[in-house]
Amino acid sequence: MLPRTILLLILAFLLIAKTHASALISLPFSDQLLSTVANKKQWQQLLKIDNKSLIKREIFAIHSPSFYFTEPAALTAKNELINTLHALLSAKHYEQSDQHPQCRFPARYIWLKKQFDLSQLTPVACEKYQNWAKLSSTKSISLIFATGYLGNPASYYGHTLLKLNATSQQPSDLLDTSVNFGADVPANEDPISYIVKGVVGGYEGRFSHSKHYYHSQNYLENELRDLWEYQLNLEQADFQFLVAHIWELIAQDYTYYFFDENCVYRMYELLKLIEGVTLPELTAPWVIPQEVVRAINVATYKGAPLVKSQRYIPSRQAKFYNKYWQLSVQAKILVAKIVAEPEQLSLLDSQNVTPMQRRKILSTLIDYYQYLLAVDDKAKAKHKQRYTRILAYRYQQPIGKAKFNSKEAVSPHNARPSSYLQLGLLQAKDHGNGYSIKLRPAYYDQLDAEVGHVKNGVLKMAELELAYLSEQLAISSFTVFEVLSVKNQASGLPQDGYDSWRLYLGMKKQADKCVNCADFTFQADKGWAVPLSDKTTVAAYVGGALIENYQHRGRLYASSRISLTQTITAQWNILLNIEARKYLENAQLTLVNYSAETRYKFNVNNHFMDLRLALSQYQAQVSLGYYW
Repeated sequence: MLPRTILLLILAFLLIAKTHASALISLPFSDQLLSTVANKKQWQQLLKIDNKSLIKREIFAIHSPSFYFTEPAALTAKNELINTLHALLSAKHYEQSDQHPQCRFPARYIWLKKQFDLSQLTPVACEKYQNWAKLSSTKSISLIFATGYLGNPASYYGHTLLKLNATSQQPSDLLDTSVNFGADVPANEDPISYIVKGVVGGYEGRFSHSKHYYHSQNYLENELRDLWEYQLNLEQADFQFLVAHIWELIAQDYTYYFFDENCVYRMYELLKLIEGVTLPELTAPWVIPQEVVRAINVATYKGAPLVKSQRYIPSRQAKFYNKYWQLSVQAKILVAKIVAEPEQLSLLDSQNVTPMQRRKILSTLIDYYQYLLAVDDKAKAKHKQRYTRILAYRYQQPIGKAKFNSKEAVSPHNARPSSYLQLGLLQAKDHGNGYSIKLRPAYYDQLDAEVGHVKNGVLKMAELELAYLSEQLAISSFTVFEVLSVKNQASGLPQDGYDSWRLYLGMKKQADKCVNCADFTFQADKGWAVPLSDKTTVAAYVGGALIENYQHRGRLYASSRISLTQTITAQWNILLNIEARKYLENAQLTLVNYSAETRYKFNVNNHFMDLRLALSQYQAQVSLGYYW
């Protein structure tokens, strides 16, 4: 009985193998043609084959079995090409047309028709795809850039998504389809797991789609992030090909890496699929959203600029600030009085208040309470009541529009590159002359925070500074991360205060008096950063740090610090700092550190550079920096 069973199994296997072989041979295309097409760049891009790998084998970025017709063990570009063609040419009947290969992989179908004679195929009506793509009414595609958000580490550097634009007859773009790529992070994930998994690829990443109002509400109203829209200049056939490929990618599983294979990398990868698009290569081992925004704005499409137009979309907070800071001092005082005591609204009836001043104050108050409704859930009922009261008063006024100047926003693509290299000359009080070198992969410090950054803020990761003094090469600092969050245009009104905070983790010298003395430091400060004008900000902080017990100094200190940032010209600014430290485990030790640094930025043939002069009580440094 057993030998007969084995014999039947062998015969069945041979029959299946023969049938499969016959099917493979039945393709009406030569093996040479199949090999040539399988090696084409665009086919490999459609399959998401990673050609960056140093390993000389095909690495597939998507690991969802549903994305392939080939079993994982046999998956190659050529095998997937053969099996895709078999699926398309098969006479198999699908009860649901949307399961047909033409509907599951419309971009593959479009592309393969250009490589092979598939004229015998009858086009399938793909209802789900057609309803989603809305190709009859969707005429263009835009890249959306959301500026950085310091409330979430994954959003520090900004975010990008795509928007499928309907015809101009549509009254609003809020019903357009947005396409997003993001990590699938479990709810209530703890911060340590979040960081570690994000770095090592512990999360799945997926494309998803939703109506644009979802992202508009989240970014503009909840997180108070400005948006920039860059409409792409693509011909209809290429636009529809890109939309078809996006459909193929929805809900497929990738491995998500925060530093490189992230949201913006996948958007950049999509644009590179289009023939005729020439994009600068991303050569750094990290991918930052702003760099891709810079890239698409110098990219070309069939000899013309890839970006057709750009549009700035201010957040709820930005709209309020733009109006508030255009008010006169008298108008700001009236706003503060009305916010403190709503009955003071009657002050606007004074003959000393002109109709235009009244309209501008009311418009500012309306935006202020809309802002509060977005950020202060605990007192939403009170804010709603006061908002309604302001609106009712406004409706009683004569018809007329408050005239404000539009904010002169500068597109993030005009910012300097994200990475920084600095060479410096040192003169130390106790150690003579020397040299320094600094490398910062990302992103900005208090003096070079520019377009798309938080002005006067800090966001640095993996910054290394070395110094050569007294015939010693030593680490001056190694910043794992440093974040300084400030509100540059805060009004000082309730729920819009001057709160500021700072976190630092890394190694640094406790003073410039020593050379080889950088030690572990975790520092946290809380305070206020008050914008005296759009060019001057004064800040005060209290906090402390956990450090190594170097020279019996102790492991803890408390600190207070005062700083001033001053913009002199568009190219020149200054930072002043005074800090007092009390070491809690060493009653004898109190330190006062002061420093001053000035920066002048310039551009040579579109190469962004700066000159800096830094002074402290123990050291002077002059340096030349280059952004790349």
